[in-house]
This record gives sequence, structure tokens and C-alpha cells, in this order.
Amino acid sequence: MKVHLRVFVEVENLGKIMNILSDKGVTGFYIVEYKGISPQEWQGFAIKEDPKSAISVIRDSARDAILVCSVLDEERVDPIISEISETLKNERYTVIEVPIRRIVVNSPK
Repeated sequence: MKVHLRVFVEVENLGKIMNILSDKGVTGFYIVEYKGISPQEWQGFAIKEDPKSAISVIRDSARDAILVCSVLDEERVDPIISEISETLKNERYTVIEVPIRRIVVNSPK
């Protein structure tokens, strides 16, 4: 089975994740830039419920983060997660594994 591996890291750890993936033979991945606030930072925080206020608070208070994603064979995931755990043991990160039931690629001529 294929797995969509997603790793959230702070920006300064992007190179470490890219190196781990490369060292483990991953030949393709993509990144998405995020701004986020962890639940611990958000706890007890109240804002007005209008979208402009909420967006303003997030822009002002959130940390920059990166989501690094790759589609892998299931058996390749555990060694990668082990390496991430070792390399980033004192850093904040989140790993999410999403099973993929189907991949459809449309490639018109």
C-alpha cells in the first residue's frame, strides 16, 4: 500500500527533513508553507469572531512552519519516522501517515 507521509516542522528544520528523505532514497517530495499556533499557545486565547480579526491574530502570533509531503511505499515509512525521531528528538514536529487507496494521474497528450 502507498502512504502519504506528512511531516510538519519549524522552518529551521526543513533541511534536516529533506536530508533524511534523500538519505532514505526518497526521490520526490513537496512542501507547503504554513503559519500556525500550537494548542498550548492557543489555550485561553480569545479573539473576535470576525474573519479579519482571526486572520490578523494568526499573522501576528503564528510561527512559520513547513509541511513536507511524499508518497511512499508503506514499508519505507517506519525507517524514515525512526530517523526523524532521532534527528529531531529535541525539536517540535508532527508526523502524519495517510493511507492511499487510489492514485489517478491524468496525462493528456
